[in-house]
Amino acid sequence: MKSSRPRRGYKANQTQRPSNLFLFFTFLCPSYNLTMQNWTIQKLLNWVTEYLTNKGVDSPRLSAELLLSHVMGLKRIELYTQFDKSVSKQQLDKLHDLVERAGDSEPIAYLTGKTEFYSLELEVNPDCMIPRPETELLVERAIEFLRTRTGTQFVCDLCTGCGCIAVAIAKNVPVARIIATDISAAVLDIAAQNIEKYSLKEKITLLCGDLFDPLVPQLDVEKLVLDSDRGFDLIICNPPYITAAEFESLNKNIKAYEPRIALYAGEDGLDIYRRLIEKVDEFLKPDAALMLEIGYAQGPAVKELLEQNGTFTEIKIEKDFRNNDRIAIAKKMSLLK
Repeated sequence: MKSSRPRRGYKANQTQRPSNLFLFFTFLCPSYNLTMQNWTIQKLLNWVTEYLTNKGVDSPRLSAELLLSHVMGLKRIELYTQFDKSVSKQQLDKLHDLVERAGDSEPIAYLTGKTEFYSLELEVNPDCMIPRPETELLVERAIEFLRTRTGTQFVCDLCTGCGCIAVAIAKNVPVARIIATDISAAVLDIAAQNIEKYSLKEKITLLCGDLFDPLVPQLDVEKLVLDSDRGFDLIICNPPYITAAEFESLNKNIKAYEPRIALYAGEDGLDIYRRLIEKVDEFLKPDAALMLEIGYAQGPAVKELLEQNGTFTEIKIEKDFRNNDRIAIAKKMSLLK
């Protein structure tokens, strides 16, 4: 049975949570004289969190921390060690703009220009899709596979985007050498920044073009591999896979801001898989692997495409932590079979 007795500290908590009207007039109303307030990090964290909560922004406290740490040039943990630090008028003006945009569903990663993926801080902008935590499972399986093999491992990362998969593999597999392709030159500029940030230019080569188009069989691949098998040990891809119906129902923070070319893949979401699987055999060594991220219910359809190809001896669909279809792993036939 619930007690009617007020909780301990109830009044203190009340005084720390401003009303929406107070928040508007004290922070988000441009006509308010900001110099009348002593804005500290603690006050701003509380008030911005409240504002983003009321706007329906996901993870409002985290979003407030990311925006404020970006404006202040501090790490998130440093916000809590400097709770009483005053925030300058210039920083308040910048934060005011970012908070309004966040309240209108603009992704926090685009507002700050960075995101975290596989424990790496990566640069992003509206030219590229924001990496998702679910894609980390694809990276984990790739790293596990490559570590079971000996010698230099040659990897092709198709639809690389900001380079998150290529960078994560290169950082965790010292013997990996990677060609990463994308159809967008603007996106590859972002990938290049992330490669430079982690000093991986010697391990990752970027090529612009549609899927395998930048790779001329037995030319670019042969130069990279330099062995008689000619091909990659692993081809990995997180392609667009959103269906027409799914695209129309996407949340505003995705549909209105992230690039359509990185999301939409035809009526059934399988357009890229069909074209990729049709040509993949030309670029895989015997006993190599193809790893694909897939949509939450695309396992059966992607598995059927892989089976029809006739190249693979082992095909596996793996689910993510939400029990949705997430990756397809296919092993190519060995020369011994």
